[in-house]
Amino acid sequence: ASLEGRPFVYYPLHTEPETALQSLSPEYFYQHSCIAALSRDLPAGVMLAVKETYEAVGRRPTDFYGQLADFKNVVILDSMELGLEVVNRANAVATITGTGGFEAAVMGKPVVTFGCHNQYNFLDHVHVIEDEGELARALRTALADDAVNDTTRRDGARFLAATLASSFDLSGLGHLNVESLEGSAVELSFDALCASVRAGSETHQGGQA
Repeated sequence: ASLEGRPFVYYPLHTEPETALQSLSPEYFYQHSCIAALSRDLPAGVMLAVKETYEAVGRRPTDFYGQLADFKNVVILDSMELGLEVVNRANAVATITGTGGFEAAVMGKPVVTFGCHNQYNFLDHVHVIEDEGELARALRTALADDAVNDTTRRDGARFLAATLASSFDLSGLGHLNVESLEGSAVELSFDALCASVRAGSETHQGGQA
């Protein structure tokens, strides 16, 4: 099935096993079950676009993608397609703990997440699923015509600004080249860690006062 001219929810697959999945969402990390639930509860005419991350190619059971393709409203995307571009086109993003959820959240796009501990879960346009009985309603809300508006865009932009303000530049470090970390970045990381510990200690002491 084609996505051309059709509304769709984007689900970027997580690499497995992965700390960002099993450790950050110990309550729920069953991706096949998650996709099946989304497929079941999506409104008629809305597609679910699933994309594999290139790091996971060849790591899943041979029948995994075939089982997903059996769902009539699921489309498997090219794993080399840029996820951010898919987020831009999607009506909403569904995830457990994936980066795609963060990207949609800062854009002001609706997110349906099965992970209870994401940093962006407090945003009003992020719908946290703690019970699958809540899923159908969350999807309807996320896909409403006014789901993306000035308020969601403003809230997303403010969250991104806060994230950047509490971050620091690691001078070109990439997961494909861990040797690229510069000495100055180590010092910067250490200073940021110390500042964070001090801030946490002051907050804790203030709460006890």
